[in-house]
Order: sequence, then C-alpha cells, then structure tokens
Amino acid sequence: MGQAAAPEADRRARRRDRRAARRPSTELPPERQYPWGVRTSGDVPYVTLVDIGHDREVTSAHLLPRRPPRRRAEQSRALAKIDALVTETVRVLESEGEAGVRVADVCDRVGVSYGTVYHHFGDREGLIRAAQFARLRAQPEQDIDAFAAALDRVGDGGGDFIDSLMEICRAIASSDRGPVRHIRTSVLASTHARPELREPVDELETNVMDDLERTVARAQELGIADPSLDARAIAAYLAAVSYGLVLVEHIDRRPSDEALAQVILRGFTAFMPD
Repeated sequence: MGQAAAPEADRRARRRDRRAARRPSTELPPERQYPWGVRTSGDVPYVTLVDIGHDREVTSAHLLPRRPPRRRAEQSRALAKIDALVTETVRVLESEGEAGVRVADVCDRVGVSYGTVYHHFGDREGLIRAAQFARLRAQPEQDIDAFAAALDRVGDGGGDFIDSLMEICRAIASSDRGPVRHIRTSVLASTHARPELREPVDELETNVMDDLERTVARAQELGIADPSLDARAIAAYLAAVSYGLVLVEHIDRRPSDEALAQVILRGFTAFMPD
C-alpha cells in the first residue's frame, strides 16, 4: 500500500505544479509583446498594463496597434498616382498650354478614377498649379551653374571671366526665357490664393537664392566680386535682374536681346573691384 500511495502522491504533486505554471504572469506573454502596446488578432487593444499587474500609468498611445507597413503601402500608391497625374499634366502644359488640360483625358491616360484628381488636388486648377510648380522645380539653375563654371575656369587659371559673363548675360536677356519667367510668375501669384502652396514655393526660391549667394561668395574669395559688399544682397540683385525681365514681355518696342545683354553686363561688372 505504501508503495502504491507514493506514485499517486507524485501524480498529484505534478498536477499542482502544472496548475501553478499556468497561473497568469504579471509579465506580458512573449507572443503578445508589441512595440506600441497590446492587441488582439483583430488589432483591437484589449488590456492595460494595470490589468496585468503593473501599477505605472500609461497613455492610450501605448495601447494603439502598430500597422505602419499597410499605411506605408497605401501612401506609396497614393504618391505614385499623384506623380503620374502631375507628370501627365506637365506634358499637356508643355504641348497644349493650360487650355489643353482636361481632367477626364489626364485620368484616362494615367489610369486613375476621375475623383482621384479632386481627392488629391481639390480641383482642376489645383492640378494645374501642382504641375506648374513641378515645372518650376525642374528648371535647371542654368545661370548659377554657368556662373560657377566660369569661376572654376578662373580658379584653374584659364579662360576670360568677362567673356564667360557676357555669355551668361546673353542667356538671361534671351527672349526664349519669356515662357520660363511667365511660369514662375504664375506659380508665385497662385500662392496668394493657395496658402498651402506658399511654403514649398518659398523653400524652393530660398534654395535658389542660397545657391546664388554661395556662388557670389566664391567670386569674392577669388577677387572677382567686391568683398566689401554683402554677398546675399548681390545675389538678390542678380536674381531680381534676371526674373524682372518678365516685364519686357509685356511692352511695345522690346529692346533687342543683345542690347539687353550689354546693359546687364554693365550692371554685373559694377560689383567687380577696381
């Protein structure tokens, strides 16, 4: 009897041990530890840290399910649609002008629903403004690049800076720049009716001015521009001359490109030290 009772006692002891092992722990089970809290399989928060034995206070943010992969995928798809719509609208603007932008046709070519334009851009005008801004952003900083290249040649001891500067002035004075200046004017004007466009346009214009200022500062270091003058003020003047020529697109008896280039050169060389 004593020997039979021993195994039975052992079995009862093992059952007690198993029951004790199944008791809820004050720690999160490994399979339910999430970066931003606890959730069920349905992504619904079901327990707080207090409920499982912790006494520290937590905010609801700790209990929100974390689902960034799905949201990132949705955002990527939305951005792809936006990029495709803007790209197609830019193509139409360059070939047919604003009058040629028909939302239904753009949507058909891109392969999106008609309502996508109104969801992302508000209306047809919003789509056109976004496309105009994309054109403005894509325009290369040709004058700044040409100016920097001329400085590189001076730094290497080769080339005549005045000759290079004259070519830059001719490019600025060219009547071919008219459409580019009109786009810039249109986008800048649209920021007054579309405040949400103001910040990105301001950032873009500031970046251009920063690049030009750095180029002027380098010219000062090389002894080409007067170091006693403020580099950003010189940059502002150069930018104003280049962009301000939009006015000559609206006057009778427009000066010739060469006459304008000669006057622009005279103004630019005024910043060179004696």
